[in-house]
Amino acid sequence: MSIAVISGGTATNELVPLFSSISNKITYILPISDNGGSTSEIIRIIGGPAIGDIRSRLTRLIPTNQEPLRKLLSFRLSSDPRSAKIEWNEIVEGSHELWNGINPSTKEIFRSFFIHVHTELLKRSKMHNTNKQFRYELANVGNLFLTGVRLFIGSLDSAIELFIRLTGISSDIHVLPCINTNFPYHISALLENGLIITGQSQISHPSDNKSYPPVINKTRPPSPTIPPSNDSGEILDFHSDLKLNVQQKKFPLRASSFHSAVSSDDEESGNTPQYIHPDLKISQLHISKSDNIEPLLSPIERIFYISPHGEEICPIAHNRVTTTLSKADCIVFSIGSLMTSVVPVVILKGVGKAILNNPVKKKILLLNGCHDRETNGMCAIDFVDVLVKSTVYSLGHSTNADGGAATAGKDVPWTNVVSHIVYLEDSQILVDQESLKSKGINCVEVKRLGDSNYYDPDDLEKKLKAVIMEV
Repeated sequence: MSIAVISGGTATNELVPLFSSISNKITYILPISDNGGSTSEIIRIIGGPAIGDIRSRLTRLIPTNQEPLRKLLSFRLSSDPRSAKIEWNEIVEGSHELWNGINPSTKEIFRSFFIHVHTELLKRSKMHNTNKQFRYELANVGNLFLTGVRLFIGSLDSAIELFIRLTGISSDIHVLPCINTNFPYHISALLENGLIITGQSQISHPSDNKSYPPVINKTRPPSPTIPPSNDSGEILDFHSDLKLNVQQKKFPLRASSFHSAVSSDDEESGNTPQYIHPDLKISQLHISKSDNIEPLLSPIERIFYISPHGEEICPIAHNRVTTTLSKADCIVFSIGSLMTSVVPVVILKGVGKAILNNPVKKKILLLNGCHDRETNGMCAIDFVDVLVKSTVYSLGHSTNADGGAATAGKDVPWTNVVSHIVYLEDSQILVDQESLKSKGINCVEVKRLGDSNYYDPDDLEKKLKAVIMEV
């Protein structure tokens, strides 16, 4: 059976062996909006999509007989800037010990792309401007390899395909970016109190830089859309679909005001836009993924993509993603960050239609074992509600007053989006089985691993197989 897994990076990586044991035809669909960690440095200097989650999934799929390549492409440079630069130079030159055990001809293929991305980093880094220099500390070698291939070939899809071929990953397993692009895409979160947080890293795991992101209750609204005006400059209308609960000032704003605000230092070549939203220009290299991150002061109302100016956009999904979702025998919304890993895929144009048009009755939500910064206070039915509303958003329609989804005048049954919910016994996230069953959703409980918030892998595999294989 073919299984389509919509997920982010770290959490679902642990389930890769489990999915492989259930089926050998797996497609992993991942977001490209993570602007944190070493990926943020690549985006800042070179541009292009965030490939950190894609790279982490690919390295997990490398077979055991290619262990030297897995070590190379998983390697993270030192946290000390000077040591990191030395390590990177040794990798580019081919003298680093990581090359031991790698076939010489294969080594030279990898080195050619390392040299290519190294040259691009030198070209785009400005020696007399510290803000324009690439920071090598904590850089992931696999990220730099994928970037080098993408820059050389001009296609993220092709870069992933070459990675798969060189490392011996099964041809039945696919890893797809939700958008096939050479440009960066970013998301923002609209909070219920009307405020905006811009950038995936700022939403889910803010930088350790104490001065950024700003205090949530002082986060500013997004850049307004340019209102039409008459010849005298008087504003004729001001339109916003964000329903902000903050007072918006009406003032003349012309396209030229954007360009006049761009200094020569902001002008970039290649895949980086000339203008970048200020919140996205601050390095998110040293992010925090500890469990002690304070939850948001207000729940997230919805997630949306933004242009470099902060305006809401709705990109079109990769055609291979929509085709996969429309034909898969099973769709899994996997564990991880719901708002910043799964929703950014579901809200893309084409994804909602593909999910709803797929008649398969196995659309599984694999519920997290505990709350995170994005979902604090939410219960299981809220998770499903978010997925349904995100699916409807993808279609370009709204929701009913009672919270149900509506498209073309017809209600969308929740089971067309989620048919089963798999959850952890004694979960921190409340699972109201009666409410879920009233929506037609089947609830499947899985044993806990010891005293942790993790699924027992054997029981999870058994329960998932039973759901997926049932007639």
